[in-house]
Formats: sequence, C-alpha cells, structure tokens
Amino acid sequence: MMNSKKVHRLAGIIMLVPLILWALTGVIFLVKPGYEAAYEKLPVRLYAMDGSMTITPDAGWQEISIKRSILGYHLIVQEDGHWQQLDLETLGERPLPSKQQLLALVNDAITANPERYGSIVTVEGDRLFTDTGVEISVDWPRLALQQTGTDTRMIRTLYKIHYLQWLGDSWLNKVLGVLGLAALFVVTLFGLLAYVNGNKYRNTQ
Repeated sequence: MMNSKKVHRLAGIIMLVPLILWALTGVIFLVKPGYEAAYEKLPVRLYAMDGSMTITPDAGWQEISIKRSILGYHLIVQEDGHWQQLDLETLGERPLPSKQQLLALVNDAITANPERYGSIVTVEGDRLFTDTGVEISVDWPRLALQQTGTDTRMIRTLYKIHYLQWLGDSWLNKVLGVLGLAALFVVTLFGLLAYVNGNKYRNTQ
C-alpha cells in the first residue's frame, strides 16, 4: 500500500500531464512547423474554354458554373444548398467517373508538386493514395480535391491532444476536458498557496 505522501505525489504528476501536453502542443500550434505543406491547396487543373456555351438554368439552381478540366467540360450547380455535377446535354446528375478518368484528373493536378505527391498507387472509390503517403479525396459534385498527408494527420493528432480529445466518444472527451481544466485549476491553486505561504514564512524571518 502506498502512503499518503506517495499518493499525493502521484496525483500531482497525473494532474500535470494535461498541462504539460497542452503547453507543448501549444508551442507547436504557435510556430506551425510544416503547416504550409500539410494544408496545401490542391486545385483541379483547369483549361481555357473553347467558346461560349448556352445553358437554360433551372429555376431551383442557386449557383452555376462551367469548368473545363482534362476530362472535358463540367456543369456545377447548387440546388437547395447542395452541390452537384450535371451532364451538359441531359442536365441529369453526372456520376463519379471511371478509375482511369479519376487517375487522369488527379495526375493532372499533382504535377504541380511532384515532390509531395509522387505517384498514385491505389484508387478506392473517390479516394486516391500516393507512394508518398498522401491521400487525395475527390469531391466530384464540386469538382474539387483535398489532400491529407502524414504531416496533416500528425497535426490533427496534436490538435486532439491539445484539446484533450483522447477518447473516441465525444461525451467522454467533454468529461476528460472538464477534468483537465479542473486539474489545471488545482495545480494553479497549489502554486498560489505555495507562493502565499512562502511569503508568510519569509516575512516572519
């Protein structure tokens, strides 16, 4: 059995853990090393339009744009707050293209930074994976790309550590956050009491 002194010491160490992790990750968020590459924008490479196009918009369309990529022309519309890509001829919803077409689209985009993206090795639905550890998601309704590398995932992990999101359940994370704040308050209170008592001791000398 541990004596009360050891229990208090262990409790103090446990209470210090969230504070130490919060401070260390806070320094990283302040300096932001590698953030530029981790959150680099990866736009679809667009080409100039050959000529003018005439489309009769639907009354429910809130926004409309026509773009041209290596795959040809794309009609992007927003309806009821949702984006979708339509076929230019039938105006029906345009499904996700084939694996070969996705490869062509993404390969055309990643040529802008071959050092980061390398070569695509796997295609799984609308996600493509490169030999440099980067995952590229295709937002087909918007004709947009999003990249996530090892560095991006590491920063997200540090974010979870900083905000005490250590558990898989959001409710448990909130409980952990409250306990972390309580520990920070207790440590601060102990420091304040030690300072006050130290001053009292010095004043009696």
